[in-house]
Formats: sequence, C-alpha cells, structure tokens
Amino acid sequence: MKHIARIRGILPFVTALGAALLVPGCATSPDSGAGSPAPAPTAVVAGIPSTTNVPLHKDKDIEGVWLAPGFNFKGYDGLYVEDTVFAATVRANEEKERKIAIGAVQRFIVEYAQSSSLFPTVAAGAPPATGHNLVLKNTIIKYEKGGGAARYFAGIYGGGQPHTRVRGEMFDGGKLVFVYVAERSGEGGGARMLGAYKSDDDIQTNDIRDLALDLADCMKRNAGAP
Repeated sequence: MKHIARIRGILPFVTALGAALLVPGCATSPDSGAGSPAPAPTAVVAGIPSTTNVPLHKDKDIEGVWLAPGFNFKGYDGLYVEDTVFAATVRANEEKERKIAIGAVQRFIVEYAQSSSLFPTVAAGAPPATGHNLVLKNTIIKYEKGGGAARYFAGIYGGGQPHTRVRGEMFDGGKLVFVYVAERSGEGGGARMLGAYKSDDDIQTNDIRDLALDLADCMKRNAGAP
C-alpha cells in the first residue's frame, strides 16, 4: 500500500512486532471470536448481482477496479450514494467506531465525488424517479478499529492500525457498470509514527477520507477528465 514507501527506513529502533502481542486486548484480530458475525453479504445486499466473476484489476491507488465495456461515468444527471452496508465481523468493543466508519464512507465519497465535477448532482441517498442517474452501493467487507497500545509498540509496521476494506458497486438502472474494492490501514506518516497518541476514530477517518479521494481520482481518470 501507499504508506510502505513512506515508512521504509524510518525508526529502526522500533520494537519488533512480537512486542505488541504482549499487550492483551489492544487491537482486534481479523478472526477474533469476540462478538458475533454480521449477516452474510448476500443477505444484506440481496438483489445486487454477484461480482464473483468480475475481473478486477489494480488502478493506481485502488486495489481492484472493474468497468463495464464502454462505461466512462459520463452523460449522467447525477450520482447517488446509498447508505453504507456493514457486512464485516461485528465486535462488541467496536460499536462506536463502527458507526463512525459507516457514516464516513458515505459522507466522504459524496464530498469528493462532488469536488470531482464529473456529475451535475452528487447526493447521499436514493435517486429521484426522474433523470438518468447512477447509484453507488458501498459495503464495508472488512473492519477492525485497531488499538493505541499496539500502535505504541509496532504501529509503524501496521500493528494496532484500524483497517477498513470497502466494496462498491455502481448501477445504471439495473445494470452493473462499475465495481471497486479498496482498503486502507493507517495511511499517512502521522498514523504510523504517532499513532499511539491518536485515537482510533481519527486514524480511521483519515483512512476513509484517503479512500474516497482516491476513488474520486479513479473515476476522473477513467472518465478521461483532467
């Protein structure tokens, strides 16, 4: 990911990753048994065509992208970003941060899509009955809030960093035209070097803002916009 190049060679005296394991409960693990799993994605996004067979490819800072043949984001009246679905593991100790992340995905994608000037209208929610509009459905498919104590020992190497992976599916009516998968974890030098002194909320919010900015750039790039 982008942060790797920025941190290479920094702080060689930082304690090895194993030290973080000495601090119990500092960060959640991907397969932690705490809490109960959310409903399977197929249950919470019923009616959305499966993307299993869609061939994703890396597009600069977005890990996976697919566009329908001939689709380029142009010629639409608006883009409407629906409420974000959470389909990752639900953990009892992440409720507050999880709610913040769900809201931030929609809010920042709307904000940066507006600033891209690709669409006459960009708004949160369902589209109006009139007009030729695109609808973007975002699903958080992996989530961990991280933990400050683990960041103190190994944050520069990724220990204790929040982790958010989002899958988005864009529709023109009932036709799937664009898919992306992007994940962020401790973007920026501040999260890696000073993460022990930053809240989980602050770091994950910056991660999601970075994801939304990169998504807007991806859409502009594939639209041939300057």
